[in-house]
Amino acid sequence: MLTSSIGWVLVASGVITAGGGLAALLFPHLFLRFGFGVESPSSSALFFVRHWGVLIFAVATLIVHSAYAPTTRVPVLIVAAMEKFAMGSLVFFGPVKRTSAMTAIALVDGIFAILYVVYLAGL
Repeated sequence: MLTSSIGWVLVASGVITAGGGLAALLFPHLFLRFGFGVESPSSSALFFVRHWGVLIFAVATLIVHSAYAPTTRVPVLIVAAMEKFAMGSLVFFGPVKRTSAMTAIALVDGIFAILYVVYLAGL
């Protein structure tokens, strides 16, 4: 069932993920304000948010790539699902106060991770 539509699922989820990564990279002040309620971040926090954005963008490009290169799909989706489940776990069970923006991001990431795992389980 999911096998026939996995290509567009990967492209859509990769593009959405890339948007989040670029937002963190290019607009770390806004990302921290809306995502975590941080108004005056330190320079080290900005550095780590930007770095996090680069990593998110890298995973996103691999997700999109795997839509067109099925031989790379299994390892890419394993890593992507791990990253997205980790994000959700940190948002829902971590020590940082949860905001509505981070809750929405974690829920969407969780849905993508579940789709990836369902696809992988069907292989």
